[in-house]
Amino acid sequence: MLKELRIMTVCGAGVGTSTLLRMNINKAFKVLNAPFNVRVEHTSISRARGARCDLIVSFPTFAKDLANVGVDVIIIDNLIDQDEITTKIKNYLIEKKLINKKEE
Repeated sequence: MLKELRIMTVCGAGVGTSTLLRMNINKAFKVLNAPFNVRVEHTSISRARGARCDLIVSFPTFAKDLANVGVDVIIIDNLIDQDEITTKIKNYLIEKKLINKKEE
């Protein structure tokens, strides 16, 4: 069983929108009540390429740059849409069999 999921949020400079996204991902995991620890950090697009993580969450602007980073990537269209963020995280966790469909 997974002990910790390491997530990186990515934006251009690694400061503004990636920080807000990190906070919203943490909110999503509170709702999902995952049975493992989650560590979410924010970084810039240039640092993301060498980051050690299980998942990268970013925006359409950076999707092409993140296509070959070697880890799973979730693209978020609307930074302030908590439902979108929670749904995409939940679907990822179900796909990877980290939670069951019934868990929320």
